[in-house]
Amino acid sequence: MTLRALLSIIAVLALTGLTACGFRPLYAEDKGGDSTAADMARVKISMMEDRIGQITRNVLVETLTPRGQTVRPEYTLDITLDESTSELGYTKDNEATIADYILSAQYQLSRISDSKILRSGTLRARTTYNLVDSDFASLEAESAARSDAARNLARQLANQVAVGLRSGR
Repeated sequence: MTLRALLSIIAVLALTGLTACGFRPLYAEDKGGDSTAADMARVKISMMEDRIGQITRNVLVETLTPRGQTVRPEYTLDITLDESTSELGYTKDNEATIADYILSAQYQLSRISDSKILRSGTLRARTTYNLVDSDFASLEAESAARSDAARNLARQLANQVAVGLRSGR
């Protein structure tokens, strides 16, 4: 038996094993025609405080409900954000040159009809930005880092919502 034939047999066995374990694509339609993308459009995202919460929520709305939010949501996503900043990389004069920004979210995805919690947990997004002599440049770098972390966190949350909806069926 040649190496090529052996590799072909192994590939066929591996694919057969994947279907036997219950593997199914996250965003594919199931036999009933339902899809995770359709379920994601039925998620009501709770309001969040301050600008970072607004950015996070807006990215989530764009990701979960690109055609607009539904009038009758079936699921709720509650999120609580927490921010922290720490200074790193000091000069000889004991001035910080780098700051580390961490945005954490505690989330809970639940079904409205029976209040069943489909998924909950904590996620974290971390960015680093430079602190320079110009106050304006440092503030702009911090603002950009906060926005980047909010977008990153929103994408992570969208993935968790998709997993929660898929496993909650």
